[in-house]
Amino acid sequence: MSLSLNVLNHLGLNLYSNVPAVLSEAVANAWDADAEQVDVDILPDEGRIEIVDDGHGMDEHDVNNRYLRVGYRRRQDEDRRNRTPKHDRPVMGRKGIGKLSLFSIARTVEVYTTKNGEWHAFRMNVDEIKEAIGKEEAGNGSMQPQSYVPTTIDGFPEDVNQGTKIVLKDLKKRVHTAESALRKRLARRFSILGSEFNFTIRVNGEEINITDRDYFHKVQFLWTFGNDEYVEYCRDQKLKEHEHRSATTENGYEVKGWIGTVEKPRDLVEDYPGEETEVDDLNKVSLMVRGKMAKPDLLEDFNDGRMYTKYLVGEIHADFLDYDDEEDIATSNREDVVKDDERYQELLDFLRDELNHIANRWGYLRNEQGSEEARKSDVIDMWYESLSPDNREQAQKLFGKINQMAVNDEDDRKELFKYGVLAFEDLKYKQNLEQLEATSAEDVGEVSRILGDLEDLDATRFHQIVTQRLQVIKKLQQQLEEDALETILQEHLGEHPWLLDPSWERAAGTDRMEKWMRVDYLEEHDEAAGRINLKCVRAAGKHILIDLKRPDYEPTLSELQSQAADYRESLETMLRKQGRAGGATEVVIIVGHLPDPKDNDRSRRSRRSLDLDDARVLQYDNMLTETRELYESYIDNRTGAGRVSRLIDEIEGGNLFE
Repeated sequence: MSLSLNVLNHLGLNLYSNVPAVLSEAVANAWDADAEQVDVDILPDEGRIEIVDDGHGMDEHDVNNRYLRVGYRRRQDEDRRNRTPKHDRPVMGRKGIGKLSLFSIARTVEVYTTKNGEWHAFRMNVDEIKEAIGKEEAGNGSMQPQSYVPTTIDGFPEDVNQGTKIVLKDLKKRVHTAESALRKRLARRFSILGSEFNFTIRVNGEEINITDRDYFHKVQFLWTFGNDEYVEYCRDQKLKEHEHRSATTENGYEVKGWIGTVEKPRDLVEDYPGEETEVDDLNKVSLMVRGKMAKPDLLEDFNDGRMYTKYLVGEIHADFLDYDDEEDIATSNREDVVKDDERYQELLDFLRDELNHIANRWGYLRNEQGSEEARKSDVIDMWYESLSPDNREQAQKLFGKINQMAVNDEDDRKELFKYGVLAFEDLKYKQNLEQLEATSAEDVGEVSRILGDLEDLDATRFHQIVTQRLQVIKKLQQQLEEDALETILQEHLGEHPWLLDPSWERAAGTDRMEKWMRVDYLEEHDEAAGRINLKCVRAAGKHILIDLKRPDYEPTLSELQSQAADYRESLETMLRKQGRAGGATEVVIIVGHLPDPKDNDRSRRSRRSLDLDDARVLQYDNMLTETRELYESYIDNRTGAGRVSRLIDEIEGGNLFE
């Protein structure tokens, strides 16, 4: 068996997709080289990236037999321990392909390294590697593997006296990542930063530290495993709850790290100014092994769609996944692990139990916190105290549910809260009715209070209805101006006649009346089948038949008079058959434009309507305007708001959730 040079296409040339992942491999190599400082310099104007470390560097043997040897297994080298000689660090490298990741973002890679008085410099080029691959494939049929020999570089940088310098040139993608963004991303990929580990990473001269991960200050509830050091990184005024958890799997493997939840899902989405394509989603629990990210998100391996998962962020450290004497669990791209490995499955079992605990605890804490936040308002606190003990417990859950919902618009959150409160008031309504039955006639004060509460709730509910109807009417008028009324007629006015007249409400039996009218009238008037839309309503004790004409239909006066007489006759015939003869009736025809009456007839036309012998003819836009004015007048003249009304006003106009 032999390996083709073409394997490089699969292992490195196009393996990685982002700059931080590539740079992480170079930083990991510096860690394994016992470096104490790594400098990453992003030079977008010059189109290159430089990585410089002060580690032990490489001599000629190291370069040819270790660095340039693809697949060199660091931990199987009998001449080297699996811990570094100077700082006794557990090495990160294992497969010997990490350096190939550099070609994912650069066409040219230059390496300068020094060790034991030796100075070596060479250049590798993607096009040259691909040329060697091409020669191999175009061989004489024997398919003998080819070697690639880098180009020796004459000269050596004066600023490199120890360790290794790597220069990435001819970048495949524009280097536009802001320095602050790169610091965040590198900080999230390593947990071995700082004096404790004697390891420093700097980006363009500025040191990276653990707080550059930029999510600790967002954590509201925190669960830690192994130790509690992460608590000190959280912001005191933001962190509301911390719980230390057991950190041992079923077979005794040790787990460290933390999982936290934030206040709002949008806290876990960040973008960087001027970088439209780069948005980081922090809603992840990353897996760290030997101080380096081994998998960006463990949550993707759980089929958990519960609400709490949208609030999660964290890091789980599981070094037992990378013991030297066990099989390598990492996939070739170093961004995932072998999912069916028993060790990984044990970690998932451990996390599944912990996530279930977090879900239950999070729900309780959110309910408690939601209640606390809502009751900061005096009027809501008074309302809460007015509830029975059982209802208070349910109200607290309501506050929490609203607090848990992923609603970014605070107006939407207020709407949820408002209708939740009204639902509770409906419960109290029923309780008050039962209480009213048990109240004696002599207890005038208690009876007055109960009746007042019932009246207040009814008034509040009607005010909400009026407010919503007013919003609908304003929207309809806007569409009327845009000549979209014909569609609106079909969708809204027929089913909601109150839009045209507040007194028109659909009542029981009107559907049957409409069906009978259509069948009876259309059988005798075939020519009208395509142009009538009949509706029946009841208002002020009258049966009202409404014909909604198409707004672009312009009937003549004689047509309207003829139709009105026919409608009147059909309506009275129908009522007579139903045993309702003699009841008050009215026929209303609604048109887009009013016709002019003749001088010699008995019809009368005002600015907004036309009165015939058998019907009233009204105009759409006039009716909408009048209805809007009536609703607005009701709201403007509303006085004497009661307890529930004041509560709803507080929710709608206050800063309840800020």
